Formats: sequence, structure tokens, C-alpha cells
Amino acid sequence: MSVKRYIKKGIVFSLVFIVIGLAAAITGFIFEYQKDLMSGLTCGFLPTGIGLLVLYEYSKKNPQMKKNIQLENEERNKLINTKAGHAAFWICYWYIFIATILYNIITIPFLTFLVVTLFFMPTVYFTLVVMYHKKY
Repeated sequence: MSVKRYIKKGIVFSLVFIVIGLAAAITGFIFEYQKDLMSGLTCGFLPTGIGLLVLYEYSKKNPQMKKNIQLENEERNKLINTKAGHAAFWICYWYIFIATILYNIITIPFLTFLVVTLFFMPTVYFTLVVMYHKKY
């Protein structure tokens, strides 16, 4: 994929995130439907979309950012990220499966389990990315 096409695709995704964030804001704050849920969606989608839009617009003008995009889209990096994502998925799957089986033996509050899982999943993924970068 060319750099210009990658940037254009990123801008489209950022605009989709902004539209979802605005739709959630309108639904939650104006129509007062599921206000707590919609405010969470707004807080997640809107800043992410705006941040991505600023990043991709900046990368149009910055040659160093274009070089980083080229490096990111090399076959080797795609292979490493795909392998790491595949392995991380199955590690996290078995982690959740074992936690479900042991639910009656080990009593942990659900919120604590979610927080631990929230930190466990990216830690596994990024550890695998580093390992695969050394391996390949």
C-alpha cells in the first residue's frame, strides 16, 4: 500500500471515529438515551478520532512520518505484528478460559479481573512483538 493511500485510509477512519463520537454525544446528551454509556463512547471515540486526524494531516507534510509509515508497512513488520497478534489472542483466550474454570475456586471481584485483563492483554502482545522482532 502506498503512503498516500495509507494516510487517506487513516483520515477516513479518523472521520468515522469522529462521527461515531458525535452521534454518541447527541444520543446521550441531547436525547438522554443511555447517558452513561453514550458519554463513555463519546470520551473514547471523539478524542481518538481527532487525534488520528491531526496525526494523519501532520504526516502528509512531514517526510519523516512518511518514512515511518513505509517502515511500518514492510512485509517483515506485518509478519511480526500478525504472528504476535495471533499468539497473543490464543494466550489471552486460554487465560480467560482458565479464569472462568477457576472462578469457583478463586474468588476475585469482577472489576479486579477486568483491570488485570486490561493490563495483561497488551503486555502479552507487546512482549511478543519485541520477542518476534529479535527472532525475525
